[in-house]
Amino acid sequence: MLIPVGIIGVAVDPAEGWIGLFIIGLIEIVMLWALIQSYHEVTEQAFITRFGPIKKAILLRDIREVTYTYNPIASPSWTFKRLKVTDKDHRHILTSAPKDADALRTILKERCKQANIDV
Repeated sequence: MLIPVGIIGVAVDPAEGWIGLFIIGLIEIVMLWALIQSYHEVTEQAFITRFGPIKKAILLRDIREVTYTYNPIASPSWTFKRLKVTDKDHRHILTSAPKDADALRTILKERCKQANIDV
């Protein structure tokens, strides 16, 4: 991935190139973590989304709206299509779109009768 770029930095300036290689290595670790551990979960009490080291949760009773957004700078995600979950205080969670939108819609409509589910 990005490691060859870091190695070029070491070759150009061995004294300081290791810093760039270290930073690029950290970025790759986080990206691989996100690739391996990205999911949505609906428990008895909360909607939980995870993107690598980032974990967000919102109580089901507080959900007011679930829609899609296409804002590319809204949140970390593998796609431009993102899920926007808004709570009763108008705060929201932005996350990647689910693989099975039909299953998520069914579960949320069943457990969040007060919410507008538009996915």
